Amino acid sequence: MDPARCLPARGETHLWYGGHDEPGAEPHRDLEVLSADERHRCARFSGRADRARYAAAWAGVRRVLAGYLGGSPAALRFEHHGPFEGGEQRRQPYLRTGEGAALRISVARSEGRWLLALAVGDPVGVDLEHLRDFDTAGLIERCLAPEERRRVNSLPAAERGDAFLRAWTRKEALMKAAALPRGTAPHRLPVHPTRYGPVPVGLPGEPPQGPPGWTVRDLVLPSAAERAALARPLHCTGPVRWHDLAATGPPATGGPAAAARHFAAATEKAAAPGA
Repeated sequence: MDPARCLPARGETHLWYGGHDEPGAEPHRDLEVLSADERHRCARFSGRADRARYAAAWAGVRRVLAGYLGGSPAALRFEHHGPFEGGEQRRQPYLRTGEGAALRISVARSEGRWLLALAVGDPVGVDLEHLRDFDTAGLIERCLAPEERRRVNSLPAAERGDAFLRAWTRKEALMKAAALPRGTAPHRLPVHPTRYGPVPVGLPGEPPQGPPGWTVRDLVLPSAAERAALARPLHCTGPVRWHDLAATGPPATGGPAAAARHFAAATEKAAAPGA
């Protein structure tokens, strides 16, 4: 097996970054890889480009996971963990390894890019967003905790939008990892967007005197037009290993392992305090 496809050790996280235009992509075959439920979701997108991006993302995710577990990407059957809400389960997908352990995954999509996080036995959450114009002041007011608002609004105006996206991706990643209800108000999840690092954070309802149970961190991506964050339990202190399927820097013959080596330093820099 390719060393890049060895399952993560306990406490370790693997990240995969891809896109519909990555080398070797086969968009005409993406739908063949998807489950019936995924094809149904794909068909609900009104635009052809949106359907193609959705299919490419989940086909890419399935191909990566099949590289870890063996077998056909189309044959993978996800199980789900998390609360039911109004008859619909909050989707926390995972797969069973050959030893019966849960391979927990989180997927985020933005524009034509996708990000997959996976860990053995422990929950994980990831979010990915493209920089764009939005109502910065209104979103800061609605989505950030009071102390977050104060700190972000103290920044120069040109920096507030980026600081908000840093907060937003951290909050989304944390909500996925912790399987919080979909209606959880973002302002109830302080993630300290002006701190770097891994940043310890808690959840609503946790005793304030107790230690926080989670960490959030920003991720360094190849594109300066994107922001992403990773959330995982506080006890998960193993390395974060990065694999870039969309990279053009590594040699074409290097495959995922070469891409992992190429971007490992950038990911570790994003995880380091003060980076």
